[in-house]
Amino acid sequence: MKILNSYKWLASVTVVVLVAVMLSGCKREEFTETTTGDVNITEYLQQDPNQFSTLSKVLQITGSDNSLGGYGTYTLFAPTNEAFAKYLIESGKTSVDQLGVEELKDLVRFHLIRDTITTDKFTDGKLRTNTMYGQSILTGAQNINGVTTLTINRQATLVKGNIRAGNGIVHVIDRVLKPSRLTLAQAIEQNPNYSIFTQALKETGFYDSLNVLPVNAPDTNKRFQTVLAQSNAVFAAAGYSSYSALKNRFSKTGDPKSVTDSLHLFMAYHILPGLKYLPDIFNASSHVTLAPLDVITTKLVNQQILVNDDTFDGKYEPGALINRAASDNTTANGVLHDMAAHYAIKVRFPIPVYWEVTDQPEFKRLTGVYRVTNKSSPNYVTGDLQDVKWQTGSVSYRVAPEARQFYVYNNDYLFIAALRTAATANSFVEFKTPLLVKGRYKVWVCFIRRGGGKGVSVLFNGEPLSRVLNLTESLPAQVLVGNRWTYPAGTSPESLEALGKKIVFGGPSVPYYNNPAQTIEYYRDSYGLLAGTIDVQKTDRHNLRLQAVADGSGDVQIDMIHFIPENMDQLYPKFNPDGSVIQKPQ
Repeated sequence: MKILNSYKWLASVTVVVLVAVMLSGCKREEFTETTTGDVNITEYLQQDPNQFSTLSKVLQITGSDNSLGGYGTYTLFAPTNEAFAKYLIESGKTSVDQLGVEELKDLVRFHLIRDTITTDKFTDGKLRTNTMYGQSILTGAQNINGVTTLTINRQATLVKGNIRAGNGIVHVIDRVLKPSRLTLAQAIEQNPNYSIFTQALKETGFYDSLNVLPVNAPDTNKRFQTVLAQSNAVFAAAGYSSYSALKNRFSKTGDPKSVTDSLHLFMAYHILPGLKYLPDIFNASSHVTLAPLDVITTKLVNQQILVNDDTFDGKYEPGALINRAASDNTTANGVLHDMAAHYAIKVRFPIPVYWEVTDQPEFKRLTGVYRVTNKSSPNYVTGDLQDVKWQTGSVSYRVAPEARQFYVYNNDYLFIAALRTAATANSFVEFKTPLLVKGRYKVWVCFIRRGGGKGVSVLFNGEPLSRVLNLTESLPAQVLVGNRWTYPAGTSPESLEALGKKIVFGGPSVPYYNNPAQTIEYYRDSYGLLAGTIDVQKTDRHNLRLQAVADGSGDVQIDMIHFIPENMDQLYPKFNPDGSVIQKPQ
């Protein structure tokens, strides 16, 4: 390690920090952030030989005492003398002098982080910065006799935390932490419960790629990977009691090493590039896999982490549960998780997605407001909604008043206070789409005409679509024929479609709001505009942004966004204010 010049910091404040992680109904263990005057980490350890003489000796043997005696910002997990005594017994040694210098250097690196991290930043997962060894430290909580204590890497317990020295933080622990020496392949193979998964890795060729240490990885971008492994019991529950049964089901070419073979793709679908601990898994809605163009979707539901828990084509598809207790296993080249249920690539073909943008979890929780006539939500500011982002200002959920129907689906819509280019105004709103199967789709933005949105560019994953939309224009006025308000002369569904426009509602029995004895199938201020065609490269949820490219005051009201395969009928079905869906007449 590089030796730094020694500077001493003065510290004078003592504050009390409560451990952030606690279990309901349990006592909470408190750690006081103490200061050490002007001493650095090395000097602090040397001043307490009853606890840290062995650690001080290790730092001296490795030369690390110089670095930790100088300027810097470190976090050190400091094993006590008793902790080292246990480590030496496990190693068959009687003194740290009998351990190799390189082993001791690795040990120091694994206990040292070039960052200052106090216990209030300890969460149920990895710390924000890796150790100087390159692997992550995991923290968590355990309940012992009604007291919640903090665990470090599932190997040690925090004895005393938040000791602030002049160049960092010291956390005292009761065991020496051991970095993982096994590769992902080795860790999986050594567990007999993964024998089917292991053989499948070997037969498909993935075992070799998962058996490479980061330092030897030919591609530096692929040094670390994450595996979602299935045990023999999980395979058996899915009907595959042996590797042969699994191969017979999935291998269509007879050569599992072929990248086009279904067994090869099945295994690739269980491997994610990069380091993905559980918080990384559930904090993102989807993850790329080694199966080309196929992703897994993930979500956290009541503390359960589910893979591919989706609603597709209007049908709920239950997800596969990740076994949290047996996951987050760090290896030398990645992270290993344990699946509690079987999952596989789902063969899907492009289907239309008629997405009601008010279908947001935050809106659905509005009891007494959601889909209740003439009700509206409080204003939301950016960051309040999980899957909708915007620049500034507010959005809200609204239901049309009974006296003024807008002929939108379920009578509700998303109200955006502004969508304009003025410097102080909101200039965009961005949605996370529902799951879209890879394929080509026409995209329709369905809305209520208002004063805002005079020029709107639609971007799919950052790429602009072909048309700029004007959300302030009205269609030609509807006309009354008998008791039915309908299309004016010279205007038809087909002529509108040719112009990139369509009426979204319809059917024989939509009541006209001014006179319920009359019906309506066409309304000039509620319709859809074609934004263009997208080419969805992978099945996933994607980003769709409405970006202002012209100024003009007024609000914007969005009803639905349609993603319809380009070779399908673009005009049907129709979506009515009462929630009914009208299919194309035969």
